[in-house]
Amino acid sequence: MIDRALQQIGCILLLLASAAVTASTPAAPAMPLWQTLEFEQKAFWATARSRIDLTPVAEKPGFWQLEADSSVLDNSERVELLLNANSGKAVQRTRLSAGKDQRIKHYDYGKQSIERVRRNPGTTTNLPPAQWPVTSERSIDYPQDTRDHVITDAYALLVLADRMQADSAAAASVVVHTDFNFYQVRMTRGNGITIPVDYTIDNTRHISGERDTRAVKLEITPLGTLMEKPDFSFMGLHGSITLLYDAVSGQLLQIRGTAPRIGDARIDLKAVTLRG
Repeated sequence: MIDRALQQIGCILLLLASAAVTASTPAAPAMPLWQTLEFEQKAFWATARSRIDLTPVAEKPGFWQLEADSSVLDNSERVELLLNANSGKAVQRTRLSAGKDQRIKHYDYGKQSIERVRRNPGTTTNLPPAQWPVTSERSIDYPQDTRDHVITDAYALLVLADRMQADSAAAASVVVHTDFNFYQVRMTRGNGITIPVDYTIDNTRHISGERDTRAVKLEITPLGTLMEKPDFSFMGLHGSITLLYDAVSGQLLQIRGTAPRIGDARIDLKAVTLRG
């Protein structure tokens, strides 16, 4: 009888311990409703396009892979970002850029510093970019006041702002790392405006007309001493940036900011592929 009672107590303690571990381990947040976003910005001499894909990493639960392809005229970039699903923190980032010169930069975000490796094709253009010769290796220390902050890439703001507009938080801050520079980005919720839209859903439904929106505004401030000239850019935009979301569905519809040589500009959603 005593042995049976001890077994029952042991089972209860095991269940309580399991529940405590589960409670202390935060569950990964739900992914955004979108899997792919496609944007377009037209100017009188060029059209800029961007496509962003977000997928879970099967072999790494709790991590997401973001891939972004952007182009304007003869310049293009492809960014691959591995990020922590809970915080949005960058784990690894690779940026392949092409234009007058081709180069690929890879960043590993460690606890104490960022390890940066740059490769250029040289005369070996027949090799894949990951096998180009290394032309630069450098360790980048985090600024002192970023130790307790989420450090990520600008494209991850699409995920974090999407999460924020659907949440009850009024404001949130992260740090965006570019190449050598760091920027504090403060996100605040606000009222939107009524805007015209024209986009497709899953290549089957065409949405057009006017939509009421709610806004997430980005305030960008250089953090510490910039190591290079100012280079913050979000989808090609600078200055004060506003993301406008459908007030009903929560779908990101438009991004507003300042574009080089254009001034006030907007990037419109052209297509979205929903998850599942």
